Amino acid sequence: MVAVHKPFDQNLYDKFDNPAKTALINILENQGHRIMSVAENYYADVVSEYEGETYHSEAEVKRAWKEEWPTSWSEIRIPERKSRLLKKYNNKVNFYVFNNGVTACWYIQGKQMTNDTLRTAFGTRILKGERFFHIPYTEAKLITL
Repeated sequence: MVAVHKPFDQNLYDKFDNPAKTALINILENQGHRIMSVAENYYADVVSEYEGETYHSEAEVKRAWKEEWPTSWSEIRIPERKSRLLKKYNNKVNFYVFNNGVTACWYIQGKQMTNDTLRTAFGTRILKGERFFHIPYTEAKLITL
């Protein structure tokens, strides 16, 4: 089975990468993490250290999430293409899914993203056959900035 992935969009990357990464760094530093790397290397956005342990964190922006999380959205979707991070870090990677204004995010641990949560999704910005990890928002932690 050939995986269907949305093509990389440089304009969206340019618009959202820095604000989301900056917000993620602020969250981690406020929790006491020491930032070790933010190098652009196709892997985790931020590598940090806390109490002697290394953490890998990834920032995503869900553009359709504008203000309050709509309770009609029962789940948070993270693209299947992020499974490369799960493999690289043996599921020890944390995902922060930010709203469009980068004023709030959902925190999801990589270990929550299992094969049984992987399904196709439908939407105006989703390619036919594209798969996502579907995580119930009730199983994620909301962080407001």
